[in-house]
Amino acid sequence: MPPDNSKNPVSPQLERLQLPAQNAIRKWLCLIGPILVLVGLLCVIISFASMVSSAGSFERPHYFWLGFVGLPLMFVGGVLCQFGFLGAVARFLAGESAPVAADTVNYLAEETKGSIETIAKAAAKGVVEGMAAGHVETTSGKAEGNKPSQTKDKL
Repeated sequence: MPPDNSKNPVSPQLERLQLPAQNAIRKWLCLIGPILVLVGLLCVIISFASMVSSAGSFERPHYFWLGFVGLPLMFVGGVLCQFGFLGAVARFLAGESAPVAADTVNYLAEETKGSIETIAKAAAKGVVEGMAAGHVETTSGKAEGNKPSQTKDKL
């Protein structure tokens, strides 16, 4: 499968958030991160092998110090990889979770339709009763329906 070198479409709002050199930085992170992880892993393997080979003798391990170099290198490389591949992972997660979220919203909309209609009817009934009693103002600023003096008679 040929590599896809096409640029992802970016909205104007998103372009304002991106740095001019963002693609170059991402490529650098994706290149340097795995290299540092591999170099750090190699140092840790050499350190471990040196420690194991000197375990049967009274000789000190010669390359044990490489473990103290390799572990931070692996950490820094891992962090660079996380930042470099963050966009790809986020797009993958969005592609996996968006259909589930859409199905959930559609299911809830269908299953709660009756409840929503009941709530809407109750709210509309309350507004109509409030307007009839003179407690709700219309857009003209005047209360419609009975005067407040007439509502006391009804109570």
